[in-house]
Amino acid sequence: MKRLCVFLCCALLVLSLAGCSKKDDTPAGDAGTTKGDRKIGLGHVSSLTMDGTDKTRVKTTVAAVVLDKDGRIASCELDELDFVVTLSGGAPQSVSDLTTKGEKEDAYIPTKEDIGSDKGLTTPWHEQADAFCDYAEGKTVGELTGLATTDGKSAEIKGCDLVVTDFIQAVSRAASGAMTHAMAAGDDLELAITAIPGDSAANDKVQYTIEMAAVALNEKDVITGCMTDTLDAKMTMENGVFTTVSGPVESKRDAGDAYGMKEASGIKREWYEQADAFDTYVRGKTAAQLADMKLGADGKTDAISGCTITITSMLKNVIKAARK
Repeated sequence: MKRLCVFLCCALLVLSLAGCSKKDDTPAGDAGTTKGDRKIGLGHVSSLTMDGTDKTRVKTTVAAVVLDKDGRIASCELDELDFVVTLSGGAPQSVSDLTTKGEKEDAYIPTKEDIGSDKGLTTPWHEQADAFCDYAEGKTVGELTGLATTDGKSAEIKGCDLVVTDFIQAVSRAASGAMTHAMAAGDDLELAITAIPGDSAANDKVQYTIEMAAVALNEKDVITGCMTDTLDAKMTMENGVFTTVSGPVESKRDAGDAYGMKEASGIKREWYEQADAFDTYVRGKTAAQLADMKLGADGKTDAISGCTITITSMLKNVIKAARK
């Protein structure tokens, strides 16, 4: 009997040790496990760059972050959309590839524009962006913006030889506008970017609408946090040539009250306020449930209180993020 008791005690000890050794998926330094003390943010750095009068480069670097209760970056995701719109015979040509650098995965090797030199790299862009995010996680925005760089690059970030200036700025903007949602430690963070060409039949302008979404998902793939934004990259034309001025492009959230929807809105709410209502609505739902959502011919719905804007492309982009 004594030997039996000793055996049972040893067995219980082994089981208890095994339970203690279970892997914890919470990132190191991640504070705050209570739902409601974490924030999700979405930020971007976007620009139009003229190349002569027949080419305009559209580039947007987008960051999604989750901040813990101490304001540290618990999760970070980055992606970049970079394409050139050209004119031929005075007419805009369709862009054949509107996928992001992250979506191209191993097929996209960093270029001279990505690394700031002619030095060749064989490591895919998405792996280097992941290395940046790994470095950012656990840090405050102040610590990240205080990172020493030379020609926009940092030797401190192992595995990343990219110019990180826009990365840092996008993360900083995402953190500064972050909002509290009911997320928990361990929820996955996903980022989606979708570019939609506009109607340029009039030949006096070219526009690409860029949808951005940061989405947090729990273990059941239910959305626990969401932030969306929309950017209109507008290129003006005259007499068959681009008259666009190179420079930064702001999103509808960036514009804030200056966007001017409030006065024209039947519910007297600005664009970002209606986007907030949409973001609140999608929480607690899965991608499949959102895919079943019925919209009118105008892309609107009465199901979302406080939101009367067209949400067709916004909804599709959130579903895209939630299905990653």
